[in-house]
Amino acid sequence: MSDIAILRQLSLDNGSQPYNRRMQTRGQYVPLIGVLLLSLFVPPCGGQQQSDSALPEEFTAMRSALCDKPTDFTETGCKVCPAFMAESAELPLNGGLGINSILFGSFTSVGKTEALLSSGSCFAHADGFASAILLRQEQGSWRRLSFFHRDGPIGICWKIPGQSDTRDLLLCNAEDYGLGGFGVIALEPNGKVKTESALVQTWTNPIRALEKQKHCSSLDADVKKVSFNSIEISVFLNSFDVDPPIDCFDESEGTTSKISNSTKVEDTAVFTRNGDNFAPDDRTKKLLAEVEKSR
Repeated sequence: MSDIAILRQLSLDNGSQPYNRRMQTRGQYVPLIGVLLLSLFVPPCGGQQQSDSALPEEFTAMRSALCDKPTDFTETGCKVCPAFMAESAELPLNGGLGINSILFGSFTSVGKTEALLSSGSCFAHADGFASAILLRQEQGSWRRLSFFHRDGPIGICWKIPGQSDTRDLLLCNAEDYGLGGFGVIALEPNGKVKTESALVQTWTNPIRALEKQKHCSSLDADVKKVSFNSIEISVFLNSFDVDPPIDCFDESEGTTSKISNSTKVEDTAVFTRNGDNFAPDDRTKKLLAEVEKSR
């Protein structure tokens, strides 16, 4: 079977509207994949974070590990951005801290009770407004173990469940202005990042171009399944040439320009576990190599 057959490539007629699956704005920069990242929405599958409309009861006690003083407590965070966040800021902090999602697990060691709290507040967009805070419960109270800003487990994160002798890992996705990706993160016992490995990069290309383009492409992705042994990610490629040129980001839907060399791919990338990392299987290697050619 050819690579194209594996990809289940579909062509559009010149008169058809281009397949348009736009990526959602989610984040800021993560060196793991070298692209701009963030995420502020709730993922659609199991094992994901909770939205701020349904923060768990435990969050009431967690605020003592976040806010500078009790009078700063709010229903979803702190009235004033905590002092510890300013240490990584290059620009002044804005407003207060709002927690939009919480993920429970044992991320640093087996048997630990921990929570990853994600936020998109306090930092300016130019300063990387995505951040996360790792808390651990000990002797009945929560304490702050780590703070992540610009890198580490920021964005939307899923728990990769551990086993009786293996801690949980994190699968995180964050995107901003049409660039982003998914990666696996393993933490040290002290809460620091041990390893980060990229799985899938996503894009809308070109993005914010000054001139109209003759070629448009985008790759979007969603988590399909997460287990101890494997991760499945649905990928959606849209690529086409257009004449006369258009603004790919704003004009691809409903354009009257002539469409040619159109490729639409909807497939599943599978990654299998190797210690703290996940590697693509042979079919996925071919899939990712082929979609990259359309970028």
